Amino acid sequence: MMPLLKAKMVLHHDDPPCGARLEPTGRCGLCNLFPDMQSTALWPYCPACDVPLKGMRCPECRHAFEKPSE
Repeated sequence: MMPLLKAKMVLHHDDPPCGARLEPTGRCGLCNLFPDMQSTALWPYCPACDVPLKGMRCPECRHAFEKPSE
């Protein structure tokens, strides 16, 4: 069995109803806010396809991933 690949963790705005991916500057592209750290969450992404994982599996390439160690 092949070892699982490591998911890329991406910062998202986590204030409902917004859940958009943050830009490299920290700005939310959907609501144009700069959320504080209490209002952010790390989401697992496929490093190859750059899409959010569903159940730690990429919906595009179907590879399975594990969360990177802290």
